[in-house]
Amino acid sequence: MVSRRINYVKFVFAFLIAGAIFFGGLFLGSQLTSLQIHNITSIQEDLKTSLASLELRHDLLKQNICGISDFGLFGAELGDLGRQLADVEKGFGKNKENILKLKEPYFLLEIRHFLLLQEAKNKCGNDIDLVLYFYSNDPKQCEQCDDQGYILSYLQDKIGYEKIKIYSFDIRSQSPSVQTLMDLYNVERVPLVVINDNVYNQFLTLEEIQEILGVADTLG
Repeated sequence: MVSRRINYVKFVFAFLIAGAIFFGGLFLGSQLTSLQIHNITSIQEDLKTSLASLELRHDLLKQNICGISDFGLFGAELGDLGRQLADVEKGFGKNKENILKLKEPYFLLEIRHFLLLQEAKNKCGNDIDLVLYFYSNDPKQCEQCDDQGYILSYLQDKIGYEKIKIYSFDIRSQSPSVQTLMDLYNVERVPLVVINDNVYNQFLTLEEIQEILGVADTLG
């Protein structure tokens, strides 16, 4: 009788602990989801603000493109937004449809910034390397894209936004602007890297990119 009571108490105790863990997990999951949704909303607002800011800058400086002096600063701001998106991808998953949609305005922002710098480079002789990187987070489409992305991110941080700007585009984007950009550079498979309008339809090592950029002897 005593043994049965002890077993019953143990059973109830174990049940309560299991219940606490289960509902605690649900609560924590709910809190994390709420936090992630908040982060996504915040990034959406940042993207809208930055896109509007770039459009305004473009209109104001269109007649005096050579007067722009904050390319590096705005490039860094754009890079920060990209890192925020990467963090959200890690939290939600790179292949979620809502994450792909979230990146669409960022891609438009990148294209506008690229066109602005390209115009400044052609008209004013600005000494800056412009790099377009086409990738896919779907491993069935690209097995080396993560590695290529890490290499390019390293170079961006090492060289600095005043000397180089790297723009990344997911080929799964439904944006007509991104699709047009892909058509211009004949993007059929990834990874594909465009460095100063020269197309490299292959995986590039760090050393190969350094040689193309002419910075092999300047990086420590």
